[in-house]
Amino acid sequence: MGAEVLLVSFEGQRSTEGFAADLELRWPILVDEPRAAYAAYGLTRARAVRVWFSPRTVAFYLRALLRGRRLRRPVADTAQLGGDFVVDRRGRIALAHRSVEPADRPSVESLLDVLRGLA
Repeated sequence: MGAEVLLVSFEGQRSTEGFAADLELRWPILVDEPRAAYAAYGLTRARAVRVWFSPRTVAFYLRALLRGRRLRRPVADTAQLGGDFVVDRRGRIALAHRSVEPADRPSVESLLDVLRGLA
């Protein structure tokens, strides 16, 4: 579909490389420790209750455990929220999904729909 995936992490290079290796990620990752990209895209921080006690977040981690994934103690800023963005070839944002809790992500199908619309 002519799209590229870029991950952005606020963790340091070493942590990011370990994360990518653990999940066998094959996409390029931008390390943004000062969180300039996070600020530019309006990504905020969540309150602790949204991070640790949201039903979607709890369900996400339960599914990961049931799939055999070993959970590690968090070492990063767990309150920093992420987002998913589709940027067209002209640099315009075609989709902006700013997470309201850690497990808040758009479906792959909705991302593909946006890409299809750009094609």
